[in-house]
Amino acid sequence: MKLMKKTKLMSMLTLVLFFGAGFLACNNVKDSDLQETATHIISANQDAVGISVSVTDHVATLSGTVEDDAAKRKVESSVMAVEGIKSVVNNIKVVPPAPVYVEPVVEKKSGQLIVATRKGKLNVHNKPGEQEHVIAVVDHGETLTLVEKTNDNWWRIRTESGMEGFCYSPYLEEQ
Repeated sequence: MKLMKKTKLMSMLTLVLFFGAGFLACNNVKDSDLQETATHIISANQDAVGISVSVTDHVATLSGTVEDDAAKRKVESSVMAVEGIKSVVNNIKVVPPAPVYVEPVVEKKSGQLIVATRKGKLNVHNKPGEQEHVIAVVDHGETLTLVEKTNDNWWRIRTESGMEGFCYSPYLEEQ
């Protein structure tokens, strides 16, 4: 019976020693080794470009930016899976990519003109020609409607108020 008690005692001591050695071996993993492993794992993740990791006392701290929450969680879980890492402090910021600005396509309205004078005003004549009677004056930037291109220099227009006449075409821009 004494032999059996001694055997049990020895078995228990051996078991305690085995677990104790295993526990100490786990704690002997260097932070630098854990950091290297975590860095290698992060570098394989295309969504984690620019993420850095530091390990102190088996606690990994992540920093940097990613484009979405899914990438942030993925990096954290991959580092947490490193054997020897006790916990992860996730300081990663989510910064969505800047929106892509697409210049709107502005379709030209057929028959629309803009008065493009240097002095600010443009005369509207009753007939084509500089010497013809002035029936109205339109301002720079005003929108007119093209009725007819009478010739290269004089176009028949309609003002916003509905009056029709002729303007010198070099001072008109088609829209």
